[in-house]
Amino acid sequence: MDGFETREREVGARTHRRPDPWASDERISIRSAQAHELEDVAALFPLALEPYRGSGSDWVLDAYLAELADVRSRFDEAEVLIAERDGMVGTIAFYPDVRLEGWSTLPGGWAGLRALAVHPHARRAGVGRALVRRCVERTRDVGAETLGIHTISLLTDAVRLYERLGFVRCPEFDLRAAEIFPSESADETMALAFRLDVGAAAVRRSGRGR
Repeated sequence: MDGFETREREVGARTHRRPDPWASDERISIRSAQAHELEDVAALFPLALEPYRGSGSDWVLDAYLAELADVRSRFDEAEVLIAERDGMVGTIAFYPDVRLEGWSTLPGGWAGLRALAVHPHARRAGVGRALVRRCVERTRDVGAETLGIHTISLLTDAVRLYERLGFVRCPEFDLRAAEIFPSESADETMALAFRLDVGAAAVRRSGRGR
């Protein structure tokens, strides 16, 4: 179970601590990938996508995997990050401007993330959360107030992760997967758009601004 809950009794009263959606294994470290590691990064994607096969939408997984595995093509535009815990266990790509992805319909000026993959043996350890958290930190570093992403509706674990971390849907930017990966086998699988406001505007909306 992600996060934690503690119950402490003090002077007859109970206090509850809400689960921390960002909690992850402290042994996980995040760093930038080096050029000689790109093949190892690419090897994570087929392992991460394998559990989703057999749903009737393998056409989009095949197209998506071919694009994801070409890590070198985005190495100059994105910050390719890797997670390590006794070896490489995950990866993500951070874009200082989401339009650098090339096909995104999200507004210019937003930062972007994509190509998140976690090795099956490292799931439930907070690897994905740690990678997304680093992207949130990088979003603030580059001065963007919003971090955006598209994720295929078929990838239900990813959808749950983003929702749990506070990303909200912005369906006006949704795309049919076939618009990104044209195919004769295309169906109505969607690329769902999400956003996370991380800058001063988000603080003001939450009531924490001065």
